[in-house]
Amino acid sequence: MSGKREQNKRKNRQAILDAAQQLFIQRGFEDTRIDDLARTAGIGKGTVYSYFASKEAILLELIANMRIRIHQEFADNNDANAAVAEQLLTLFMCQFDFVENNPELARIMFRESMFPDQNTVEQRNQVDIQYLNTVTAILYQGQQRGELRCELDLLTCTLQMYSNYLTIISGWFIGYTRDHAEVRDSLHRTILLSLSGCASEPFAEQYKTTTPHQNPYLNLRCKD
Repeated sequence: MSGKREQNKRKNRQAILDAAQQLFIQRGFEDTRIDDLARTAGIGKGTVYSYFASKEAILLELIANMRIRIHQEFADNNDANAAVAEQLLTLFMCQFDFVENNPELARIMFRESMFPDQNTVEQRNQVDIQYLNTVTAILYQGQQRGELRCELDLLTCTLQMYSNYLTIISGWFIGYTRDHAEVRDSLHRTILLSLSGCASEPFAEQYKTTTPHQNPYLNLRCKD
């Protein structure tokens, strides 16, 4: 009997998450009500609250589940013996694959990441820390191999890498980059640029970019 009960709980929880993902995309996070979630999931409003304290909590679980899928894709595709730049590019492109396939949901998730509700800041931080630890682990591995300078501040470097990623993804939403290949190229260049000041002497040469970055959608003037 308890096995059946647990199965129903998992089924209800997943139904709520599926309904939330559908409605957040169709109506937006702000315009989706718990009543709407319950109706779409085929359960009562009170049942929704027995699983999640708020709509924000549902969004946080969607984000956490997304991170798990990205981590699994990264684990499946990453070469732990590759250079730091290649591993970071693999990680960020795994995340971009999700963004590209789920743009509206990704937009909501990024907005929540940048401007979280005050009631969910602590939970939001836990989700982000798990992701950022993956970046830090790649950088630390590079230090241990002598690829990056031993005195490198890993926290600052991690935050810089993630900030660069968010900038490139924002550019994709705006239209500064138009396809998968352009995003990959932009990410690769920013990773190399960031690591150029972090590499130890024997590895410094491999982080230099030798060709100019051409972007027909973003015309920046360097002089009058």
